Amino acid sequence: MSTRRRPNTFSMQRGMAVVGALVVVAAVSMMAASMVQQQAMLSRLLVGERDRAQAEWLLRGGLDWARVMLINDARRHALTVPNGVWSQAIVGFEVPLPDGTRSAQVSGQIEDEQGKFNLNALAVEGQIQPDAVSVLRRLFSMLGVAPELAMVVAQRIAGSQQAQITQQGPIGLRTLRDLEGVDGFSVQTIMRIKDYITILPERGPVNVNTAPAELLSALMPELGLAAARGLVKARDEGQWFNSRGDFLNRTQMRGGNLAVAIGIRSDWFKVSGVVSLGEALTTVQALMHRTRQNPPAVVWIEH
Repeated sequence: MSTRRRPNTFSMQRGMAVVGALVVVAAVSMMAASMVQQQAMLSRLLVGERDRAQAEWLLRGGLDWARVMLINDARRHALTVPNGVWSQAIVGFEVPLPDGTRSAQVSGQIEDEQGKFNLNALAVEGQIQPDAVSVLRRLFSMLGVAPELAMVVAQRIAGSQQAQITQQGPIGLRTLRDLEGVDGFSVQTIMRIKDYITILPERGPVNVNTAPAELLSALMPELGLAAARGLVKARDEGQWFNSRGDFLNRTQMRGGNLAVAIGIRSDWFKVSGVVSLGEALTTVQALMHRTRQNPPAVVWIEH
């Protein structure tokens, strides 16, 4: 008669203890790895926040630089022309940090906004201005944009002006990005027209010393685009317009027919800046208003 061998209880318990120890070690290892990963992530976040803070500090310095450029230009020149010191773009300029360990890459540009068509000229106190709409229709046609969008945006401008009185209706447009909420204006359309139109809080003259040929031709359809381009070429080679009358004489146009006023000086500028520091890429855009009595003031700023 055979006898069964009883399992070795001690061996079984010992095996289970080893397995349990391995499970504990694995769990502890996973926890340790997770903690190390979280600490590394936190460290990267802190470094990133530090870089962003330093980048924003540099951008604020860039706005101060723009103010100085615009003040000096106003004091030295009666005209606002495209070859001014203020118009020279900065690309990839290295700025060492205070600790001397790293450098940031800084780029910036100042644009004359009065060399563009101001959409707020499309309506006055809620009333659409047909002549100004015609100017924008002609400009859109030359830029390959549907001309009927001129009336669409005019209705939006007029509606927002009426809303300021009635407290009911659409809000006003502040930047070109706001056009994305207007029917018919895609991102691609806005990119196509961004160098030719602007949105300024106040209506003012278009600076014929900085306006592109397309806008000059839209303002004066009798001039024609080819003639406007020849005029701009001569202007940018140094034959600036010294007065409104000088422009009208050289174009042989009658000023009374202009739907939008023209001038030779600008007081509205857009400042754009980009700072690259480490993994941080920080941008800023600001609209500045320059007056003869006071330094340029920031009207709005976007990051």
